[in-house]
Amino acid sequence: MKKKLYITRSLKLLSFGLAVVLSTLFLQTFLLKRIDNNTMRMEAFYLEDKNTVDAVLIGASDVYAGYSAPYAYEKYGYTSYPYATQASPANIVLPQIKEVIKYQNPKMVIVEINAFLYKDNELPNEASARMFADNVPRDEIWRDYLKDAIPEDKQIEYYLPIIKYHSSWNEYPWKIKYLNAEIGLKQKGYSLFRGYKTIANEFHCETKVYNDELKDNNETLPLAVNGERYLRQTLDYLKENNITNVMFMRFPHIVNDAAVSRFKRCNQAAKIIESYGYDFVNLERYDDLAGIDVNKDYYNWDHLNVYGSEKVTDYIANMLQTKYGITKTELTEKQKAEWDDSVNYYHMIYNYCQEMISRRLELGKTGNGGTTVSEDEKSINTIQKYARNHPDAGKYDVILDNEDADS
Repeated sequence: MKKKLYITRSLKLLSFGLAVVLSTLFLQTFLLKRIDNNTMRMEAFYLEDKNTVDAVLIGASDVYAGYSAPYAYEKYGYTSYPYATQASPANIVLPQIKEVIKYQNPKMVIVEINAFLYKDNELPNEASARMFADNVPRDEIWRDYLKDAIPEDKQIEYYLPIIKYHSSWNEYPWKIKYLNAEIGLKQKGYSLFRGYKTIANEFHCETKVYNDELKDNNETLPLAVNGERYLRQTLDYLKENNITNVMFMRFPHIVNDAAVSRFKRCNQAAKIIESYGYDFVNLERYDDLAGIDVNKDYYNWDHLNVYGSEKVTDYIANMLQTKYGITKTELTEKQKAEWDDSVNYYHMIYNYCQEMISRRLELGKTGNGGTTVSEDEKSINTIQKYARNHPDAGKYDVILDNEDADS
């Protein structure tokens, strides 16, 4: 009788423990977690079919705002993806490269070097680290990153993120726009925007800028201790493992008084990169090569708008094809249809941004501001609604009909 009672109690305890574990997994996987455009972008990379991404761009917000993978696919035929998170710190660049090579086999990896240019007192905070660490597979690369970058007593919060985000109920209902979009992302199996995010704005500078004076400026400043440490660590790893399909780049930014020192640190980074035998292109120094207009092609000091991102995408695409001989991967009909879907959404984004920028200019609004367009439910609904009323609405009939059928 006692034995039966012990078995019953054990089964109840086991069931209770299992319920707690499953509930915890459910909550931290779907509800009590960080979820924003960075989450969507990172999760979507791992949904891409194996060995179907021809080029990957690694970096921070200047990459996902300054490069459009759907536009590159439509115009040049190759597939690409911005494997990038906001305010990306230097210690995640090498883990990013390892992740990209592990889950895809890109013909070229482009590393935007913003992460190495922070001064030690400007280092990104924990939130910046989590935008990467919370959204990648719990593999050996991830575990090595935690050992290197996260204090031991804080690592448990990465293994069990619900400890960090247990009180994030108060972020709802705001977060629903991302939660619903994330559900849609997983149902479709690919990103509609392919990681692209922008703000509909045309930023006009009202203070002194130095972009026209940078072409022959070879002045340097030392990198911060951590910046140089992680840059050399990354380059050493690439050389030691004979990884040659990597080049480094500096995306365009408006260079004002505050940014001149960053530009000089970039010149120093270029010398280090080139000393290892890797190519480096500084589009701050040579932004005329991409045709960037300081007064038309940015939505704020550091980020290109939809006009500027097309110019940089054109530059990168031509470089990849003419200098590096990148050819496009053969896709299945299903994969082509999915990329065509993203192209349609990019056209909707472009037309919507064009209209919103025009309206802001008519009102004399040329400072910071504008409408954010990211892969969340609100943005998707907004650009779809605008597309229905656009003069070129006919080209979207099929995709909009499909969306209506899914809803």
